[in-house]
Amino acid sequence: MPTSPEQSSPAPSDYSQALGKFAHDLSIETFPAEVVNQAALTLLDTLGCMFAGSGVPDAERLLAAEAARGGAPEATVIGATARLPAEAAARVNAYQGDIFELNDLTGGHAGIAVVPTALALGEAQRASGRAVIEAIAAGIEVISRIYAAYYSDIKPFTDTGMAPPGIPSTFGAAAAAGRLLGLDSDGIGRAIAISGALASWCPAEVIFGDGGTIKPMLFGSMPSSVGIMAARYAAAGLSGPPRILDSGIGFYATVARAFNAQALLTDTVWHLAAPRRKLHACCGYIHSALDSVVSLRKEGVDVANAREIRVRMPAYILPVISKPRAPTTPNEARFNAQYILAIAAHGVDAILPAHSVASADWLARDGIAPLMKRIQVSADTALSHYHHSIVEVVGADGSVILRKNVAPLGAPANPLDDDAVRTKFGSLAAPVLGDTRANAVLAAVEGLKGAADMNALLQLLGER
Repeated sequence: MPTSPEQSSPAPSDYSQALGKFAHDLSIETFPAEVVNQAALTLLDTLGCMFAGSGVPDAERLLAAEAARGGAPEATVIGATARLPAEAAARVNAYQGDIFELNDLTGGHAGIAVVPTALALGEAQRASGRAVIEAIAAGIEVISRIYAAYYSDIKPFTDTGMAPPGIPSTFGAAAAAGRLLGLDSDGIGRAIAISGALASWCPAEVIFGDGGTIKPMLFGSMPSSVGIMAARYAAAGLSGPPRILDSGIGFYATVARAFNAQALLTDTVWHLAAPRRKLHACCGYIHSALDSVVSLRKEGVDVANAREIRVRMPAYILPVISKPRAPTTPNEARFNAQYILAIAAHGVDAILPAHSVASADWLARDGIAPLMKRIQVSADTALSHYHHSIVEVVGADGSVILRKNVAPLGAPANPLDDDAVRTKFGSLAAPVLGDTRANAVLAAVEGLKGAADMNALLQLLGER
C-alpha cells in the first residue's frame, strides 16, 4: 500500500536502519545463485564501459585534475597507470564508465555507482573477491529497493529539477562501502543516512539540458565518492538524519507523490535476478523505439525513405529525449531520439560510442538530417513505462506499418543473456587491452567470488 510522503513512518529510524541491517546480513550463502552470478556480470559489464571511456579526452582531463590533488595511492584507475585515493579513483572510474551511456539500468543506474565504489574501496581495504561481490550485490539491491518504492509515483523531473538515479545510487554506494569497511548493521544504517544528507541533488539541467561535460559525474562518480565518505564518517562515529527517506521533508516527499514501504522493506524480489542492461550507447529511454526501427528495417521496410515516422512514448520521457534541433555535442547526441532513430533507419543495428563521438560526421551524411525532420515524437497516455513505445512508419504511398514494443533488448522480459554480456565486454575492452588481456579480465571476474584477494584482477585493470 503506497504511503504518502507527508505521513509519519511507523518508527522514525526504521528505513535507514532496516536497509542497513538488510545490507549487513547479506552473504553469498543467502543470495540466490543468480544474484551472485549477475553481480559478477554487472562488474564485468561496468568494467567494459570503463575501458571504453578510458582515454577519452574529458576522462583524461578529470584524471589529471584528480592526480594533481595528490593523496595516498590507494586504488587503480581503469585503463591507466595512475593510482589515486579511493574516492578519487572511484570518481574517475565511474566517469569513464558513464560517458557513453552503456552502463546498466538496474535500479536506475546502480552498477555505475556501486562497482567503482567496491573496486576502489575493496582495493584500499585489501578485501577478498567474495567481499567485493557481496558489496556489489548488497549495494545494488539497496538502490533497487529505494528506487522501486517510489518510481511508480515519481514526480516529473520538470517539477523537481532532479534526475532520478543520483540520490538512490548514493544510498547504495554507502551500503557497499559500509560492508567493505566492516561496519555493523547500525553503522551501515548511519552511513546510508549520512550519504543521503551529503548526496548531490543530481540537477536535471546538467543531464537533459546544457550540461557541458560534467554529466558523467552525476550517476556514478558523486554517488561513489559520497558513499565512501559517508561510510568513513559512520565508522568514525558520526550520524545522519535517520528519517532522510520518509520524513515529510525528506527524499520521498521531495521526489514522489507517494512511496511503497513494502517494496522498500519487505519486498522479497531480487532485482539483480532480473537485471536491466544496455546494448546501445544512448539513453535507455530511446531503446524501445530504436529496437522497433531496427527490426522494421531488417524486415525490409524502407524506413530511411519514409514519408513520416511517428513515435509515441510515455509523456514523462519526452523532455529528456525528444529534441527540436540536431545535436551539437556527443552528450546531446546520446539523448536525441530523432538523431538516434535516423541513423538506425539508415543501417545502424547497434548504437556504438562512435555514433555520438562522430555525430557531426553522421549528420553530414545524405539523408540523416532530412529524416530527423520527418520523425515526429509525441506522448501517448496509454504508455506508462520507458520500455513502452509505438512506432508508425508512413510509406511513400501513404501506407502505415505499426510496431509496438514493451520490452526492448536488455529489459527483464527480453534480457541480454550472459554470453551477450560477455561479448559486449569484449567489444569494449579488447580495443584497449587486446583480446588476450580482455579474456584474462573476463576469467578473473568470473573467478572473483572464490579469490582470497583482488590482486589477479587488479593487475589486469591498470596500464593502458
